[in-house]
Amino acid sequence: MPKASAPFTPSDHTLSLSQARQIRDQRGAQALTDFVLSRAAADQGNAVLAQSHSVAPQAEGPLAGIPFAVKDNIDCLPFPTTGGSPALLDNQPKADAPAVAKLKAAGAHAPIKLNLHELAFGVTNNNAHFGAVPTPFDTTRVAGGSSGGSASAVARGIVPFALGTDTGGSTRIPAAFCGIVGFRPSTGRYPDGGVLTLSTTRDTIGPMASCVTDIIEVDALICDEIDPVPSIKRPLRIGLFYHKQGLSVSLDAQFQKAVDHLQSEGLVEIVEVDETPFTDLEQNYGHIVVTHEAAKIWTRFCAEFRNQSIEDFAASLGSPQVKAIFDLLPERGSSNEAKAAYEKAIKGVTNLRQAYEQLFVTHSLDVIAMPTVPVPPPLIGDEDMIDTDLGPRPTFPTVVRNASLASLTGAPSLSIPAGTDTTGLPVGFMIETRRNEDRFLLAAGVVLERALRML
Repeated sequence: MPKASAPFTPSDHTLSLSQARQIRDQRGAQALTDFVLSRAAADQGNAVLAQSHSVAPQAEGPLAGIPFAVKDNIDCLPFPTTGGSPALLDNQPKADAPAVAKLKAAGAHAPIKLNLHELAFGVTNNNAHFGAVPTPFDTTRVAGGSSGGSASAVARGIVPFALGTDTGGSTRIPAAFCGIVGFRPSTGRYPDGGVLTLSTTRDTIGPMASCVTDIIEVDALICDEIDPVPSIKRPLRIGLFYHKQGLSVSLDAQFQKAVDHLQSEGLVEIVEVDETPFTDLEQNYGHIVVTHEAAKIWTRFCAEFRNQSIEDFAASLGSPQVKAIFDLLPERGSSNEAKAAYEKAIKGVTNLRQAYEQLFVTHSLDVIAMPTVPVPPPLIGDEDMIDTDLGPRPTFPTVVRNASLASLTGAPSLSIPAGTDTTGLPVGFMIETRRNEDRFLLAAGVVLERALRML
């Protein structure tokens, strides 16, 4: 793929809810839908897997006539839920996922399904069957995953918002790589079900949009939130995490520039914290939890819905790296050693959550902040190893290094654009707070986003 010839600026392309409503009000709901479908048909980012002209806009509700798009591991009628896999092309759901149903009940309609890393088991969105999804900032580099299609569709202005899923960072990583906003709600905040799940401990649906204000509206509709976000009139006390890793000197410098700007605007008070208890999380807990739970979930899914063994199912997968993971799942779900490792990891997660909550109490923190990802978007094809300023590093654990924290603590997490590094690649500024304080986090996101747009 040729590199983009001109710098990509998301604000020149994105379609906010306000802009979508303006098109709807001036030209009609069907004209808005036609506009969105025409953009989907012309998509040069390989974000769109399917679209339907039979999905009609609705006339009632706060999102009346507004189209959105859904990652293709989430059930959304009339589409099959393929998981981005050739093994599930005929996997037709009987109903919408509850989160999708909430949005449709609010008047929105979903005429588009989106690309993803096969079965959401990866962070690059290099999908061997449906093709890779590049970041619009540089089409030789990945959009990130596993919700890369959702991020690309929002960044390119195909839809005003999209749903993704997040196990270890899969809404926030691609949001950072595509220069948009990605939200992981507190685990359990959104209604469960209707998703090709990897981990009951870590998985959640998460919305992605061009601005925090749109995330606030979508979040409220999914979980029947009636209270407005709080108004923040004082500087936020922020503890900095993972911000001097050295994997990308340019990215670290841009993140520090964002912090300095927020301080100069009087918006934040930086608090020194010890991040040591919150390092190596994916290695110590995350990978063990996901593979054990995924083994149980997918063994049952294959037996109940595919009438086949997980081994036979794995043979029909398209992406070699995902197939390799599935080949290991039977042992990860059944051996005594794997069970003992899982039980130890779950105890570790429990202790981690207690330590995380205590961190906020001890330092009177409002939020913690970190780069969403410690490296720029990898080159398409760099599935196993990437080059960093500290030398070659394994792709997956390096990319998820920062985003794993919230998926294990169950806390809400928000990635906000914070300008670009010296090579023109986007940098994400990620904030997190205590579990179930989602609306406060989003309110803080509005404050910080307003200032970070100046970078």
